[in-house]
Amino acid sequence: MRRQALLATLLAVVPSGARADDAGLATLLARTDEVAKEVAKIRGLKLKRAIPNEVVDKDELRRRLVALAAEEKTRAETVAEGLALARWGLIPLGADYEAMLVDLLTEQIAGYYDPETKKLTISKSAGDDPQWAEVVLAHEIDHALQDQAFDLDKFTEEVPASEGDAGMARRALVEGDGIVLMLEVMLAREGTPPPWSNHMVTDAIEKSMTDTGVPGPPNPAGPATGAVEQAPLYIRETLMFPYRAGFTFVAELRRRQPWSAVDAAFKKPPASTEQILHPERFFASDPPVPVEIGALTALSGYSQAHATVWGELGFQLLLRQHGVDAGVAESAAAGWGGDRVVIYARDDDKRPELAVGVSRSEWDSEADAMEAAEALTKALDTQIAGATVEQGADQIRWIAVDGTVTWVERRGASLVLVRGAPAWAAPALAAELWTVPTVGKQKKPRKKAK
Repeated sequence: MRRQALLATLLAVVPSGARADDAGLATLLARTDEVAKEVAKIRGLKLKRAIPNEVVDKDELRRRLVALAAEEKTRAETVAEGLALARWGLIPLGADYEAMLVDLLTEQIAGYYDPETKKLTISKSAGDDPQWAEVVLAHEIDHALQDQAFDLDKFTEEVPASEGDAGMARRALVEGDGIVLMLEVMLAREGTPPPWSNHMVTDAIEKSMTDTGVPGPPNPAGPATGAVEQAPLYIRETLMFPYRAGFTFVAELRRRQPWSAVDAAFKKPPASTEQILHPERFFASDPPVPVEIGALTALSGYSQAHATVWGELGFQLLLRQHGVDAGVAESAAAGWGGDRVVIYARDDDKRPELAVGVSRSEWDSEADAMEAAEALTKALDTQIAGATVEQGADQIRWIAVDGTVTWVERRGASLVLVRGAPAWAAPALAAELWTVPTVGKQKKPRKKAK
């Protein structure tokens, strides 16, 4: 789909505060063919055709993003996603999610490659540091080579919007490839071999990445400001994940093998953010457990508005967004095995505060499910304005001041989470959620990711 493909390649940025230099940008673009040959040689992908390019200012960039957001399918997906994020408390109620995304991207983009137009675009905000601008150019040229070799539109369209975690994993592969490549270009120009065999170096590089996820020279403007600083934690972290975690994942591939291993990953992509965060899961071909939730008869007068998979990353960020310590959230999420998350909106009123959020998740072991339930309890306690009405070893329920019911229930290694169910539907819904979801079988026992 168009939006997903663009967002996979629109986020390569340079530090904010750099000054625009039209002459420098013209010189940079004049070197596109030369840099493309350099990138192709290092990356090991054939440059099949020249890459057209252009320069746009921030106003033109915003106009393009607004036009993209207005496309019918894109807008429908964005509205549904915004509804879901608001219902789970990941963005504020009433937030204009579409405008938030446009502001973030307009502020941060330095260059992008569009798989549909096959054109490389550089923003005037790229700045006047020729050496740094060239490695950003190399990053985007790498996307063009990926597209020529693997067809990025097809690569993203193979994953439906309802499989958000798998889509994020693919974006991490695409962007991680670009980050590792741009660093190898920098190192090759200095005559230095890639350091991927040293985990201490890769860890240091990941930690040094800027707030937008791209390693670079010091930001003269100081810490990130504006739309990035003001964005909710969930939005900031999902923005950065493809770069930071994608870099570490691809560096791990390069530590073991040549670039051909990355090519193989495009042909058999990572299936989850768990596989990105824990490459050993990818190497072991350890897929997530598929979970499906269909129509729920208990929610008469409601219809499905959004469905996705949170994955290990999404579960971790849900916890962190609601006050759970990052280390505790990371540990709790590491036992994730598979999930399905659905939002049901009222047929007569689509406001997110009236919608019902439902999650069914599978965990690597009963102990992992218990840890996840405990962390969820802490998170929901901070979110729900109301009272706990029932708490036992395997279930906790809250009644909010608006009369809706929220609960977490565990059975063995499975969890059900419901947010904001109407009181009249809660008993039937609690029973139905253990019978309606279809849970796929695991091919082999799973051990908690480390």
